[in-house]
Amino acid sequence: MPFIQGKTLANALILWDEKYAHKPTFALQHYLRELCSDLEIAHMRSRMLQALVSTVSSAQDDHRASGQPNRYNNAPTKLHSSPVLLMFMALVEGLIEAPSSDASTRIRLYVLENLTKVPLSSTERWGFHAWLNQVTPLTGTTPNIHTMQQIINLAYVALCEYLGPIKADQILQNTVSKVQQAHPSTQVSSLL
Repeated sequence: MPFIQGKTLANALILWDEKYAHKPTFALQHYLRELCSDLEIAHMRSRMLQALVSTVSSAQDDHRASGQPNRYNNAPTKLHSSPVLLMFMALVEGLIEAPSSDASTRIRLYVLENLTKVPLSSTERWGFHAWLNQVTPLTGTTPNIHTMQQIINLAYVALCEYLGPIKADQILQNTVSKVQQAHPSTQVSSLL
């Protein structure tokens, strides 16, 4: 509502109901791309996406605080994944969640929006989108080391973009240390 009103808002809600409401969270990007095809509001797309993701994130936080489980918390356990994949997930999640919630949201969006630069099959892409949108853990796929490195690099570039290289290096170093302590049987340096 802060971005559009009146008939445009009504049409936006109709578009959401008819085409996107039943899809996973990452459909927000596709919804806004279609909605913002109108040149009058195209310049607001990034701010609109940030506002929507922030709202969804705070709703998920409220849901967690109430003690009610969400789909991500009820998903199959991560114990069935390989140690390298678990370490990769912990590293990326740590890099994204290390800064304040506002910066975390922007970093998560940056990684999601730039995921198209990583060569993935459509199944892998859906899996990564669902995981990065905190819908489900990353299961059912075993990305190769190069793919994992590219996604870690996206998170690091986003950190540099939003927090500066010095702060990004500190967060990377701290996160790598924490992940290595949590996964002593596997070398985190193999992902960097």
